[in-house]
Amino acid sequence: MTTPPPALLIAGHGTRDEAGAQAFRDFVRELGRRHPELPVAGGFIELSPPPLGDAVTELVERGVRRFAAVPLMLVSAGHAKGDIPAALAREKERHEGISYTYGRPLGPHPALLNVLERRLDEALGEAARTPADRADVTVLLVGRGSTDPDANAEVHKAARLLWEGRGYAGVEPAFVSLAAPDVPSGLDRCVKLGAKRIVVLPYFLFTGILPERRCGSRRRAGRRRTPTSRCGRPTSSAPSRSCWTW
Repeated sequence: MTTPPPALLIAGHGTRDEAGAQAFRDFVRELGRRHPELPVAGGFIELSPPPLGDAVTELVERGVRRFAAVPLMLVSAGHAKGDIPAALAREKERHEGISYTYGRPLGPHPALLNVLERRLDEALGEAARTPADRADVTVLLVGRGSTDPDANAEVHKAARLLWEGRGYAGVEPAFVSLAAPDVPSGLDRCVKLGAKRIVVLPYFLFTGILPERRCGSRRRAGRRRTPTSRCGRPTSSAPSRSCWTW
């Protein structure tokens, strides 16, 4: 007798931005639609409904006793390391007989790096599609920022891997909050390194308060800088959403 695959529980960070929260919920719904054989549910660890506990209850009510829990996050910081495992342990006590395995954040997976490259192509238009065309393009990869140095180091790693073999003049990391350099300081560094064109690329899965703050910082800082600069979209943004340019 073949053992059925476990169900899938997706854990999100949560945001006060309803558009970002809805994008997560739409992602979970679409994943379930594409894989009707796989029970899928998703919830947030904070700020947004539904909470992660409700998502576990949903799976249990559908007859699930075993599931894989995956944090839909880019880096391993406090939520992925502590809050989500603690929430899952509470749910295991609350729902007798369930079991789960816990995955790791996405990190700079090659598929994700390819998505970032497509976002860069969208921001640049048709002008920089090959390594030879990208020699004057510097990318500022902007992450959330964390008090966890491991999480910040993962953004630095993603920046390096995005630069490798793609022909950009450079890829520099920056952060929206809690870590240095911030976006204006990151832009200053790009200018001092001789950047001719700069793309500010968010290292975020969905839109939200912090990604919008990142573009606001970029617009304010850009008024005193000379290189052409553009602002790309979060990795999962709908194609219809435009990027900011000045």
